[in-house]
Amino acid sequence: MKLINIAPQQHDKPVGRAPVRQRDPSELPRFTLDLAGSLQRHLDLEPLIDQFSRSVGEFVPHDSLSFRHELAGHERVIVHGSAGRHACSYQLTVEKMSLGTLRVTRRRRFDETELASLEQLLGAVVYPIRNALLYRRAQHDAATDPLTGLSNRGVFSEALPREISRAQRYDTQLTLLMVDLDNLKQINDRNGHSAGDKALQAVAQTMRACVRDSDHVFRYAGDEFAVLLIGSAGAAASEVAERLRKTVAEQAPKIGTARPTLSIGLATLRTSDTGPKLFERADTALYGAKQAGRNCVCSAD
Repeated sequence: MKLINIAPQQHDKPVGRAPVRQRDPSELPRFTLDLAGSLQRHLDLEPLIDQFSRSVGEFVPHDSLSFRHELAGHERVIVHGSAGRHACSYQLTVEKMSLGTLRVTRRRRFDETELASLEQLLGAVVYPIRNALLYRRAQHDAATDPLTGLSNRGVFSEALPREISRAQRYDTQLTLLMVDLDNLKQINDRNGHSAGDKALQAVAQTMRACVRDSDHVFRYAGDEFAVLLIGSAGAAASEVAERLRKTVAEQAPKIGTARPTLSIGLATLRTSDTGPKLFERADTALYGAKQAGRNCVCSAD
């Protein structure tokens, strides 16, 4: 579950606390209509929830407002403010599409008038939330390999120069692993492509579990993967590569007579490296690992 806290902009007042002068309830219908139009401009959930919480506070004082939703099997919570003792929660649904749960809390109970106002204001946010979620899902799908769930080659092409620039700017370490799944053709030929797909999925899951959250794993193409080890070089990077190789060799399920293994090429960033140079060195090292008999790690350094 990913938790996002939106920091208050005012230093002396908790987010969501009632302003000194509350809006008159008679303004609510027009305010709700204007709010709906304003929220439609947001395709990013964080500022959308931020604005909605502040707008709700003009009619319903509260200590926190949060929105919980799920994307690609991962739960995500956006929190605005600090939770109070009393809460009201709403499961948001639009046209049979479940959006998530919106929760409002404060230290004292909500009265019936406030709950009615809150429910009216919810009408302004459901469609903007739906649009933001659809946009985020489209972004996720465009950046994700559908078979393995890893980031795809396009994301890798953007991440490599960005991480190189960051490492060079802050004088930190960076290592690129180019990884080849051995025996995939043999698995496909003898057991069918569905078996090959299962092998790719199992290897992808194992690789993701073997590296830190700060590292990045990509499906580069076909039976090839790429791994960016952030802040790692030398013996530490070699240890990660060897752990990947060993874990797959020992734990990946055997398919027919073939067991998936990994050939890995390793290259650590040099001062003069560009993205293409670092990639070429790692890819050459991968070729060396294949020539050495596969199921091994070869370093360009």
